[in-house]
Amino acid sequence: MKLITAFLLTIFLVVSVTPAGFAASNEAPPQVHGEAAYLIDVKSGQTLFMKNPNEPLAPASTTKIMTGLLAIEHGNLNDTVTASSTMLNNKLVYGTQIYLKPGEKMLLKDLLYAMFLNSANDAAVTVAEHIGGDLPHFVAMMNQRALEIGATQTHFLNPSGLTETGHVTTAHDLALIARVAYQNPLFAQYVRTKSQTISRSEPDLPELMVNENKLLWRDSAVDGIKTGYTAAAQNCLVASVTKDGRQFIGVILKSPGGEIYTDMQAMFEYGFTQSKDTVFKPAGAVLATIKVNDEPVNLILDNPIMMTQKLDDQSSTLSLHVVPAYTTPPVSVEEGQVVAHVEVLDGKTLLNTFPLKSARTIQPQTQNKTGISDYLLRFGGFILVGVVLSFTLGLKLYAERLGRRQARFTRRRESNQ
Repeated sequence: MKLITAFLLTIFLVVSVTPAGFAASNEAPPQVHGEAAYLIDVKSGQTLFMKNPNEPLAPASTTKIMTGLLAIEHGNLNDTVTASSTMLNNKLVYGTQIYLKPGEKMLLKDLLYAMFLNSANDAAVTVAEHIGGDLPHFVAMMNQRALEIGATQTHFLNPSGLTETGHVTTAHDLALIARVAYQNPLFAQYVRTKSQTISRSEPDLPELMVNENKLLWRDSAVDGIKTGYTAAAQNCLVASVTKDGRQFIGVILKSPGGEIYTDMQAMFEYGFTQSKDTVFKPAGAVLATIKVNDEPVNLILDNPIMMTQKLDDQSSTLSLHVVPAYTTPPVSVEEGQVVAHVEVLDGKTLLNTFPLKSARTIQPQTQNKTGISDYLLRFGGFILVGVVLSFTLGLKLYAERLGRRQARFTRRRESNQ
């Protein structure tokens, strides 16, 4: 028996197939007035349009996308949150507010409505202090989560998006953050809500929260996400649209005025008319094989891998990289067990990571004749045989001695006669 089972990973070749029906198109990309823009396909993670994607810019209140995501990931929506004395600090809390007072209590879920829909800065700070304990720790959480998402050019300094030197992101990074955030169902529910009445403990305070994203009111296909504005950042918008089974997220930063909404719609139209999603690898596809106890085990996908191609670019493709989930070779697997992950790459850009699951069960090998118990049994048998042989030999020697003594005794008696 081999003490360590070889873990052999075979990655199947991935061949790009251009879907039939794609036709070349000469339609010009949209003219976006903002300083930077980005359009991403949510399912595939691929880029459909970009303008100055890596230029560091102030995100204004689109910062609250990250604040809200962390609150949903780490908080309890039914928590009662108490506003702190930070509400009196006009360097941290100013601009759009719901006028929280120190000591006022609100449910976390209502604070999130105030933050997402009304873009209340005092609600964002209160949420941050509740989730992080204090603002510095929460900001550290924001930056850590950005790195985990792959938003490596983003640096947050506050949870609200108010202007601070060095508080920056990029159109590319913000699209990545929004894509991850929107895949959280609770987040998606909040940012597509048009209006919501919240509970306040005192009268004559704002209760009706109205979403400032004008596209939600104009286009039924639009389903989020967040607006932003400061004098330094100018107009910012992150928006989501879902139609015919496809979803895009668009980002426009530092736009001079109201044309940001028509520019976003132009980006969406460009995505729908100039690209198409196709199944690159279907659910249930075998992407790799491992060997466990010398038995082959197929690793399969649970969900399909989608690919987006522009109609005028039939050369684009994806590559797959299979990464084992074990640092040491497995000696057994269960059907449905996650054994590896497949990374989906567009060039060097990581788009998605999917689990690969075992298609069958392989039990660990039982102890056989080379096992410890069998060894002890055989060794014990050797000892027992040795004892029996020794005992038999001893009896034979004793009988021989007894015979010789008897013979001598007989000769002596005969001589004495």
